[in-house]
Amino acid sequence: MSDEQSGAKNTLSIRDNRTGRDYEVEIHEGDVIRAMDLRQIKVDEGDFGMMSYDPAFVN
Repeated sequence: MSDEQSGAKNTLSIRDNRTGRDYEVEIHEGDVIRAMDLRQIKVDEGDFGMMSYDPAFVN
């Protein structure tokens, strides 16, 4: 059964424990999320947003 048939969404749910806010980030082909999608996660509206860190670009 496909995700569409089962009603499942192709997203990752994230809860920011600092603020209690919940976010959904789309999961793309290859089971990846885009680092830019994390920018919506902010403590205050004026914040730059969450960034990812991978010092060696190794997964």
